[in-house]
Amino acid sequence: MLCEICSENQVSFIISIVLDSGLKEFRVCDECATNDIKSEFQNISRRIEDNCPVCNHCHSRYQYDKNENCAPILGCPWCYVQFHEALTPLLRRIHGSTKYKGKSALDKSKKPNNGNVNSRHIPFSRSAISTREAEWMQGNGPSFDVVVSSRIRLARNIDGYSFCNLADQDELYKVATKIEEALADLAEFDNSPLRNGYVIDLENVDNIDRDFLMERHLISRDLAEKRFARRAIIDEKEIISIMINEEDHIRLQVIDSGLQIRKLWEVINSIDDRLGNKIDYAFSQDWGFLTACPTNVGTGLRVSVMFHIPALSATKEGKRILTSITNMGYAIRGMYGEGSKATGAFYQISNEATLGQSEEEIVDRMQSVAFQVLAREREERQNLVEHGRIRLEDTVFRAYGALTNARSISSTESMELLSWVSLGISLDILSGLNVADIARLLVLTRPAHLQKLEGTELDVPTQNINRAKVIRTVLKSV
Repeated sequence: MLCEICSENQVSFIISIVLDSGLKEFRVCDECATNDIKSEFQNISRRIEDNCPVCNHCHSRYQYDKNENCAPILGCPWCYVQFHEALTPLLRRIHGSTKYKGKSALDKSKKPNNGNVNSRHIPFSRSAISTREAEWMQGNGPSFDVVVSSRIRLARNIDGYSFCNLADQDELYKVATKIEEALADLAEFDNSPLRNGYVIDLENVDNIDRDFLMERHLISRDLAEKRFARRAIIDEKEIISIMINEEDHIRLQVIDSGLQIRKLWEVINSIDDRLGNKIDYAFSQDWGFLTACPTNVGTGLRVSVMFHIPALSATKEGKRILTSITNMGYAIRGMYGEGSKATGAFYQISNEATLGQSEEEIVDRMQSVAFQVLAREREERQNLVEHGRIRLEDTVFRAYGALTNARSISSTESMELLSWVSLGISLDILSGLNVADIARLLVLTRPAHLQKLEGTELDVPTQNINRAKVIRTVLKSV
């Protein structure tokens, strides 16, 4: 049989493609096989694009594959109007609701400045990245023995501009300047937590500095990997960081040690309200604050709590509890959020739904989950002491011995051992140390921190040697 393409060579392959729920077969020779496959897939791609709705404003196409289970990234706020019919079932599936219940965007017509940015603002300083220890690294927050840190993030976009994934370079710079000027104007208030803040231009710092900021949870991996018009505004205590032109135009974030969800919500909510009086947020009465990804639409609120739960994670009951939390609609990840794995029994738990609940409900429910995990971890720790103290002490002292004597240690191994030492301190098995020492080491021994401290790029073996040295210095100095 001759090839159906060239009609000259003998058939070598029968290629089957599912197209429009039907099976189409091609009988082709060696020579035509590659070209035929390429051409047919191009035809399929064009057919898919022809059936996708298009936004009249930004001209992006709505493409969503149910099998991929990944929400589409939209091009602009107007997409939510253009793709309303397609987005409605998707939002219901992601959030369990399509009804917005959060706070309203500010009515700036009732404000004296009518939302205008004060032209007399004092620009933020563009300081070098500080190596001083951040406030949240001090380990003095409530219930720090179990809750390493609490973090709250709000996603916002400016109305009338394309989302970051679609905006060109000039538009991104306009957005960055607009946001920075508005925040600088807010920082003039005497009681503003941003009064002594500074700006980091991500395009002007090297890879080590970007990783350093990420290890401190001041910027995300997404912002660290991007370049143009990406900035971070950070307060002097490093509790507040505002990412500009990440996935969304604005990512407001606050972080502090221990369980402080309610306090942090009050801080970030105040900044958000004041900034919303300076900038027109992209907002819908039906769906709330509009974001590039529909997974964040609505309140745009993500509440995260970093737990240290070695006792729970070591038991079947603990794993059952973590599974039930996931089934309740919460995400459980590693120390650095999405894409990271839990190491050393450090788990980050955060809400997934941002639509269908008010901000207060999200905060209260996350607080309730945190209290439950906290109580169960302490209960399991007590069980370990009462029913397996010798084994527990052996594990803790072995970990301490390894850390105080090792001459080279990897990041993963150090996290695992520091986890047990931290548990030993909390249960009074180890004396002369405190959990704040471990809190510092969890950050200071990260790769970028080691390189920042040394002032140069280090290969992995040298990092391991320096990490062991830092750990010995801290643990043996007390």
